[in-house]
Amino acid sequence: MQHRIFLLISLTSYYSFINRNFIFKEGFFVKKRLLLFLLAVVMIVTLVSNTILSKEEAGPLRIMWWGSQVRHDRTLAVLDLYTQKTGVRFEPEFYGFDDYISKPNILIAANDAPDLMQMGGNFPTYIDHIELLNNYIADGTIDISNTDQSFIGITTLEGNTVGLSSGTNAPAVAYDPALFEKAGVSEPDFKWTWEEFEKAALQIKEQLGILGIALTRNDEFWILTTVVSQYDTGESLFLEPYRESLNYTDDRYVTEYLEMVHRLTKAGAYPTPAQMAEIKDIQGNPLVRGEAAMAWVYSNQFVALSETAGRPLKLVCLPRRKKDGPLSQTIMSSQMFCVAKNSPYKKEAAEFLSFWVNDVEANKILQGERGVPIMRHIREALALTLSPAEQEIYSYLTDLGREAATDIVLDSAVQTQIRDIYIRYAEQVVFDRIAPEEAAKRFREEAVEILERYQ
Repeated sequence: MQHRIFLLISLTSYYSFINRNFIFKEGFFVKKRLLLFLLAVVMIVTLVSNTILSKEEAGPLRIMWWGSQVRHDRTLAVLDLYTQKTGVRFEPEFYGFDDYISKPNILIAANDAPDLMQMGGNFPTYIDHIELLNNYIADGTIDISNTDQSFIGITTLEGNTVGLSSGTNAPAVAYDPALFEKAGVSEPDFKWTWEEFEKAALQIKEQLGILGIALTRNDEFWILTTVVSQYDTGESLFLEPYRESLNYTDDRYVTEYLEMVHRLTKAGAYPTPAQMAEIKDIQGNPLVRGEAAMAWVYSNQFVALSETAGRPLKLVCLPRRKKDGPLSQTIMSSQMFCVAKNSPYKKEAAEFLSFWVNDVEANKILQGERGVPIMRHIREALALTLSPAEQEIYSYLTDLGREAATDIVLDSAVQTQIRDIYIRYAEQVVFDRIAPEEAAKRFREEAVEILERYQ
């Protein structure tokens, strides 16, 4: 601003000099043409100066994130690239995850939040200090033309977009196509149903003598959180997005799920509690050893799963209740960048976010280190350099993005307790100590009790 004031004073003085020495002297028309020429030059200089000054004043943008040294190096390279392209400078702050946890609290409490903050699932804690991005998307400052709504929905809460995901992940069923062929079972597609899933698992057990699927009871509970919505009655296991109450009263949803688990376990197509206890990591998954034809995984685990197995594997979404019914499965954001509400450079920060998710050169530097990018053209550009397993992940997320639900996934403070109630009753069901319908009823009653105490 001081530069502008000085420039204005200088130009005013210069104009006064011209006026005194040229206009009122002889040769009026010649001098006036010279004056007009000089004024045009001054206007051009002013415009150029204003452009340069505006870039100087738009920053430096403070940006903060957590991660490994690889992430730090790649992120800093992208910031340098943006500075080269736009002139906008940055003040980066980066930490390991443990050190980062308390940092936003300290800065926000001191009213000193950075312009751009990397956030994870803890973002609701800071929601009052985050600038909503709806207007920047609506006016085109942030370009989302190359993505699906599900990829925006994962960082949108109650209609308000709070950030842009820097990388995505999703639950999936990994499977061995060779084992499916050997068992005479058709490979699953994105419209497969729970009926087809159960039939495939039973046939694989019958033909090959191995598990149809490998998973843990924790995985089983997560799947249940999607199954109730697949009945398409407007109900769901939890009332989304905060999950502070149940959103169903009919026990048949959980009953039918437990009945399927019971049938598959008794047939030997589903892991027993003892077999589940042995699944401690990807390397120990029965699919790796050829002892199961399918496994419930997160997509970001697929590379390690494939490399450990040493053979081609594939990914598919979870089954649905009906082929023409809702999938109810969501994509998940590994983390996102948010703009601070008190930032003096909110528009400039939004422009950088658009660059971050859309620029091919920048994303070739990042190499999807934070997860699968949300933009189709970025996934296509990066796929050329990926391993077959990584290409499978990118293809899976692209396909899932067209059908996935757009609800953001949040966990309530007592969700772990409710999960443990489910696990307790599911174990009793598979040991024939309680009927599925009674287990479903008791699960609902105890879950409601915990949620009411929490509230």
